[in-house]
Amino acid sequence: MKFIKENSYDIVKLLINQLGIAIFSMMLYLSVALIEDKGVKASMNILVSVLSTLFYFALLYAACWEFGAKDRIRIDGGKMKKSPFKGALLSLFANLINFLTVGIAIICKIIHAFGGDEAFNFVFAILNTFFRFILSMYLGAINGIFSYISDVDTSFLVQSIGYFVAPIISILVCQLGYWLGSREFRFWSLFSGNKKS
Repeated sequence: MKFIKENSYDIVKLLINQLGIAIFSMMLYLSVALIEDKGVKASMNILVSVLSTLFYFALLYAACWEFGAKDRIRIDGGKMKKSPFKGALLSLFANLINFLTVGIAIICKIIHAFGGDEAFNFVFAILNTFFRFILSMYLGAINGIFSYISDVDTSFLVQSIGYFVAPIISILVCQLGYWLGSREFRFWSLFSGNKKS
Protein backbone atom coordinates (compact mmCIF):
# COMPACT_ATOMS: atom_id res chain seq x y z
CA MET A 1 0.00 0.00 0.00
CA LYS A 2 2.92 2.34 0.70
CA PHE A 3 4.18 1.89 -2.87
CA ILE A 4 0.75 2.77 -4.31
CA LYS A 5 0.45 5.83 -2.07
CA GLU A 6 3.91 7.13 -2.95
CA ASN A 7 3.51 6.47 -6.70
CA SER A 8 -0.22 7.06 -7.24
CA TYR A 9 0.39 9.93 -9.67
CA ASP A 10 2.63 7.78 -11.90
CA ILE A 11 0.21 4.84 -11.79
CA VAL A 12 -2.72 7.09 -12.74
CA LYS A 13 -0.64 8.56 -15.58
CA LEU A 14 -0.12 5.05 -17.00
CA LEU A 15 -3.86 4.34 -16.65
CA ILE A 16 -4.73 7.55 -18.48
CA ASN A 17 -2.38 6.55 -21.31
CA GLN A 18 -4.20 3.23 -21.59
CA LEU A 19 -7.67 4.79 -21.63
CA GLY A 20 -6.57 7.42 -24.15
CA ILE A 21 -5.22 4.79 -26.53
CA ALA A 22 -8.32 2.62 -25.98
CA ILE A 23 -10.61 5.48 -27.06
CA PHE A 24 -8.28 6.35 -29.96
CA SER A 25 -8.31 2.71 -31.11
CA MET A 26 -12.11 2.46 -30.89
CA MET A 27 -12.51 5.55 -33.06
CA LEU A 28 -10.25 3.98 -35.70
CA TYR A 29 -12.12 0.66 -35.54
CA LEU A 30 -15.40 2.53 -36.08
CA SER A 31 -13.94 4.08 -39.23
CA VAL A 32 -12.77 0.67 -40.46
CA ALA A 33 -16.27 -0.75 -39.81
CA LEU A 34 -17.52 1.31 -42.78
CA ILE A 35 -15.45 -0.82 -45.18
CA GLU A 36 -17.68 -3.34 -46.94
CA ASP A 37 -15.07 -5.89 -48.07
CA LYS A 38 -14.65 -8.36 -45.17
CA GLY A 39 -11.07 -9.30 -46.07
CA VAL A 40 -9.94 -5.69 -46.29
CA LYS A 41 -11.83 -4.88 -43.07
CA ALA A 42 -10.10 -7.73 -41.18
CA SER A 43 -6.68 -6.64 -42.47
CA MET A 44 -7.33 -3.01 -41.56
CA ASN A 45 -8.47 -3.99 -38.06
CA ILE A 46 -5.19 -5.85 -37.55
CA LEU A 47 -3.21 -2.87 -38.90
CA VAL A 48 -5.08 -0.44 -36.60
CA SER A 49 -4.43 -2.76 -33.67
CA VAL A 50 -0.72 -3.16 -34.36
CA LEU A 51 -0.15 0.58 -34.88
CA SER A 52 -2.25 1.52 -31.83
CA THR A 53 -0.38 -1.01 -29.69
CA LEU A 54 3.02 0.24 -30.86
CA PHE A 55 1.95 3.83 -30.17
CA TYR A 56 0.71 2.77 -26.71
CA PHE A 57 4.00 1.02 -25.94
CA ALA A 58 5.91 4.12 -27.10
CA LEU A 59 3.88 6.27 -24.68
CA LEU A 60 4.48 3.82 -21.82
CA TYR A 61 8.20 3.66 -22.61
CA ALA A 62 8.51 7.47 -22.68
CA ALA A 63 6.57 7.91 -19.43
CA CYS A 64 8.59 5.26 -17.57
CA TRP A 65 11.87 6.56 -19.01
CA GLU A 66 10.99 9.93 -17.48
CA PHE A 67 10.11 8.29 -14.13
CA GLY A 68 13.46 6.49 -14.14
CA ALA A 69 15.42 9.63 -15.02
CA LYS A 70 13.73 11.61 -12.20
CA ASP A 71 14.32 8.82 -9.71
CA ARG A 72 18.00 8.68 -10.61
CA ILE A 73 18.37 12.30 -9.53
CA ARG A 74 16.70 11.50 -6.19
CA ILE A 75 18.79 8.34 -5.72
CA ASP A 76 22.05 10.18 -6.50
CA GLY A 77 21.01 12.87 -4.02
CA GLY A 78 20.31 10.25 -1.34
CA LYS A 79 16.61 11.16 -1.16
CA MET A 80 15.34 7.71 -2.16
CA LYS A 81 16.47 4.11 -2.28
CA LYS A 82 17.19 2.36 -5.54
CA SER A 83 14.27 0.25 -6.79
CA PRO A 84 15.40 -1.65 -9.90
CA PHE A 85 11.95 -3.13 -10.67
CA LYS A 86 9.92 0.02 -10.09
CA GLY A 87 8.87 0.29 -13.76
CA ALA A 88 7.38 -3.20 -13.68
CA LEU A 89 5.65 -2.52 -10.35
CA LEU A 90 4.13 0.74 -11.60
CA SER A 91 2.78 -1.03 -14.67
CA LEU A 92 1.58 -4.01 -12.64
CA PHE A 93 -0.52 -1.77 -10.40
CA ALA A 94 -1.77 0.20 -13.41
CA ASN A 95 -2.81 -3.11 -15.02
CA LEU A 96 -4.51 -4.58 -11.94
CA ILE A 97 -7.98 -3.75 -13.25
CA ASN A 98 -7.11 -5.48 -16.53
CA PHE A 99 -5.86 -8.64 -14.85
CA LEU A 100 -8.79 -8.78 -12.41
CA THR A 101 -11.45 -8.18 -15.06
CA VAL A 102 -10.03 -10.65 -17.57
CA GLY A 103 -9.14 -13.19 -14.88
CA ILE A 104 -12.66 -13.22 -13.43
CA ALA A 105 -14.11 -13.43 -16.95
CA ILE A 106 -11.92 -16.46 -17.79
CA ILE A 107 -12.93 -18.22 -14.56
CA CYS A 108 -16.64 -17.57 -15.27
CA LYS A 109 -16.29 -18.90 -18.84
CA ILE A 110 -14.54 -22.08 -17.64
CA ILE A 111 -17.15 -22.69 -14.92
CA HIS A 112 -19.93 -22.23 -17.48
CA ALA A 113 -18.19 -24.57 -19.93
CA PHE A 114 -18.13 -27.31 -17.27
CA GLY A 115 -21.86 -27.11 -16.63
CA GLY A 116 -22.06 -24.02 -14.45
CA ASP A 117 -25.14 -21.83 -14.23
CA GLU A 118 -26.00 -19.49 -17.12
CA ALA A 119 -25.32 -16.60 -14.74
CA PHE A 120 -21.58 -17.27 -15.14
CA ASN A 121 -21.91 -16.78 -18.90
CA PHE A 122 -23.84 -13.56 -18.30
CA VAL A 123 -21.07 -12.23 -16.02
CA PHE A 124 -18.51 -13.24 -18.64
CA ALA A 125 -20.44 -11.34 -21.36
CA ILE A 126 -20.49 -8.14 -19.28
CA LEU A 127 -16.81 -8.37 -18.34
CA ASN A 128 -15.88 -9.33 -21.92
CA THR A 129 -17.50 -6.15 -23.24
CA PHE A 130 -15.70 -4.08 -20.60
CA PHE A 131 -12.19 -5.43 -21.10
CA ARG A 132 -12.50 -5.40 -24.90
CA PHE A 133 -13.08 -1.67 -24.58
CA ILE A 134 -10.34 -0.82 -22.05
CA LEU A 135 -7.87 -3.04 -23.95
CA SER A 136 -9.18 -2.20 -27.43
CA MET A 137 -5.70 -1.50 -28.77
CA TYR A 138 -5.21 -5.31 -28.80
CA LEU A 139 -8.65 -6.09 -30.28
CA GLY A 140 -7.79 -6.39 -33.98
CA ALA A 141 -4.58 -8.35 -33.38
CA ILE A 142 -6.18 -10.83 -30.96
CA ASN A 143 -9.20 -11.34 -33.23
CA GLY A 144 -6.85 -11.87 -36.18
CA ILE A 145 -4.54 -14.30 -34.35
CA PHE A 146 -7.40 -16.50 -33.17
CA SER A 147 -9.65 -16.16 -36.24
CA TYR A 148 -9.00 -19.81 -37.14
CA ILE A 149 -11.06 -21.03 -34.14
CA SER A 150 -14.57 -21.70 -35.42
CA ASP A 151 -16.29 -22.63 -32.12
CA VAL A 152 -17.61 -19.40 -30.60
CA ASP A 153 -17.24 -20.39 -26.92
CA THR A 154 -13.71 -21.70 -27.42
CA SER A 155 -12.80 -18.60 -29.42
CA PHE A 156 -14.03 -16.26 -26.67
CA LEU A 157 -12.13 -18.23 -24.01
CA VAL A 158 -8.85 -18.29 -25.98
CA GLN A 159 -9.18 -14.61 -26.90
CA SER A 160 -9.73 -13.81 -23.21
CA ILE A 161 -6.47 -15.57 -22.39
CA GLY A 162 -4.84 -13.38 -25.06
CA TYR A 163 -6.21 -10.29 -23.31
CA PHE A 164 -4.76 -11.57 -20.03
CA VAL A 165 -1.30 -12.07 -21.56
CA ALA A 166 -1.14 -8.79 -23.54
CA PRO A 167 -0.73 -6.47 -20.48
CA ILE A 168 2.33 -8.50 -19.45
CA ILE A 169 4.08 -7.06 -22.52
CA SER A 170 3.23 -3.54 -21.34
CA ILE A 171 4.79 -4.37 -17.95
CA LEU A 172 8.01 -5.40 -19.72
CA VAL A 173 7.97 -2.20 -21.81
CA CYS A 174 7.56 -0.09 -18.66
CA GLN A 175 10.38 -1.91 -16.91
CA LEU A 176 12.67 -1.39 -19.90
CA GLY A 177 11.77 2.31 -20.08
CA TYR A 178 12.35 2.82 -16.36
CA TRP A 179 15.62 0.87 -16.37
CA LEU A 180 17.03 2.82 -19.32
CA GLY A 181 15.72 6.11 -17.94
CA SER A 182 17.44 5.49 -14.62
CA ARG A 183 20.67 5.08 -16.61
CA GLU A 184 19.90 8.10 -18.83
CA PHE A 185 20.28 5.90 -21.89
CA ARG A 186 18.59 7.08 -25.08
CA PHE A 187 18.24 4.84 -28.13
CA TRP A 188 19.00 7.69 -30.53
CA SER A 189 22.37 8.07 -28.82
CA LEU A 190 23.39 4.83 -30.54
CA PHE A 191 23.42 6.77 -33.80
CA SER A 192 25.11 9.86 -32.40
CA GLY A 193 27.86 7.86 -30.69
CA ASN A 194 26.91 9.05 -27.18
CA LYS A 195 25.15 6.91 -24.58
CA LYS A 196 24.16 9.88 -22.47
CA SER A 197 22.75 13.22 -23.44
